[in-house]
Formats: sequence, structure tokens, C-alpha cells
Amino acid sequence: MEYKSGFVALVGRPNVGKSTLLNEVVGSKVAMVTEKPQTTRNGIRGILHTPDAELVLVDTPGMHRPRTRLGRTMVHTAQRAVSDVELVCHVVDLSRAPNEEDGWCADLARRTAAPTWLVANKQDAVADWRTAVAGYRALAPYQAIYPVSAQTGAGVPELVAAAIARLPAGPQFFPDDMVTDQAEDFYVGEVVREQVMQATRQEVPYQVAVQVDEKVRRRGDLTYIRATVLVERDSQRGILVGEGGRMLRTIGSQARAELEHYFGHRVFLDLWVKAAADWTDRADWLSRLGYQEPKR
Repeated sequence: MEYKSGFVALVGRPNVGKSTLLNEVVGSKVAMVTEKPQTTRNGIRGILHTPDAELVLVDTPGMHRPRTRLGRTMVHTAQRAVSDVELVCHVVDLSRAPNEEDGWCADLARRTAAPTWLVANKQDAVADWRTAVAGYRALAPYQAIYPVSAQTGAGVPELVAAAIARLPAGPQFFPDDMVTDQAEDFYVGEVVREQVMQATRQEVPYQVAVQVDEKVRRRGDLTYIRATVLVERDSQRGILVGEGGRMLRTIGSQARAELEHYFGHRVFLDLWVKAAADWTDRADWLSRLGYQEPKR
């Protein structure tokens, strides 16, 4: 049988379950998942290997109306992701009616040369997915519709099988044991940011970034990691640190547990919090943190 390989972009408005779907397909936690929108900021690739194919899913930031340079960068990342893929999957949340952001995603799908499928997520949250999907079906001329539940896995094997069937013949791009191409420091930063988002409310999660300053294997069974949690205001710094450092210790403890599972040995996680005024609107900070702004 001829070997197949290719890239599939997952697009959608914020918080529809793209990252959960990616993790379910790959069978490993590659993308961070929270209940808060705009968790994903970068294009994250998850890689599924089968004996006859390699399916590379590209998780993208949720399409939204950007209010900062960071927001514009996120939208640009999503737009750029559909330019060179074999298939685009527009992921929607059946438990909510279509809105303006879904329309933007559909417009993006119409303008791409790749075929576009409608992936109707959270089918387990509605009484009849066929009724719930009607409003989404009218947004664009989708070539196929797949109802799934990324949370339970229902419908996901059928979606994966259909996607692999559409892939062209091609080489294997990544080693068999590789489930993502993201750098280790990026993953560490995302784990910490995920715990910040889980622990804080209101505006703090959306104005947080994490920079890994140092990562050293000190002994065979211990990795030392020093990271800076960046916020925009001193008041946010106070929230993250908490009374007597309690909040930061909680965030660090939760992140450390996940990192120890990832590394397979003990981790010393040394977290610091720094306020950098309006970093989400500053080109110097965005560049330092690795966000690629759209060219003017």
C-alpha cells in the first residue's frame, strides 16, 4: 500500500474544542486546554503515525476580533495556517449558535484552495446534531460534515480515517516517536501558562506569557527550570503572587506535577513574576516571546 502524508488545519472561533480534538487524535497532551477562550496562541502541530500514513494536525488560535498586537498576531497565525495544507477542518461548537467569528472562519475556508470539512463538535451536548448543525451548514459549501465529541472521542476515529483517505502519497516527515514538533521550552512555558489560566480569573489569563529563562539537568534525576511569568500591570503581579506567595506556589505545584510526568523525573520549578506595561501591544516583547507579527 502506498504511504500517505499531509497536513490538516483546524480552524474555528475560540473555545470550540480544537485543542481537545488535537489531543484526542494524537493520543497525547500536545496542546494546552482550558475552559477560557484564546488559550491557543501559536500554531501547534500534532502528529499521528499509522503503519500507512502520517497525519499532521495544525491547531490554530481561535478567530476573533483582535484588540492588541498579540491578538492580530494570533489571527494572522490562523489565517496563515490554511495556506499550505491538504485539508481544512472548520471546528464548531454545536451547543452554541453560529456567530460573527464562525462567519469569519467560514470565509477563510471559502478562500483556501484546500477542501474544507465542517467538524461539528460537542454532538453529545445536543439532542439532535443534525438540527443543531443546520445554521453552520449554511455558512460555506463544505465538502463533508463530521459530528464528533472531542471530549468523549465519539466520531473521532471516523473523522481521522476519512482525513487519512484524503491525504496524497508522500514521505514521512517526522520520526515515529514524535507526536509534536514544538520545542521543549515552548511546551514548558505552555504548561505554566495553562496553570495560570486555570487559577486566575477576569483579565489576568489573557495578559500572561511565560518565558523559560533557564533549563538545566542538574543531576540524573532532577531538572532545574527557571521561568518568568509576564503580566502587564503590578496589580496583576500581586494577584499571581498572592498573599505570602500562596497563589504562585499553587500554580508552580500544579505545573511541576505535569512537567515531572513529561520529563519522567523530578523538576525544580523556579517561577518569577514580572510586570511589563502593555506587553501585548509592544513589538519588542512580542518578538522576544516568539510571536510572529503579520507584515504590513
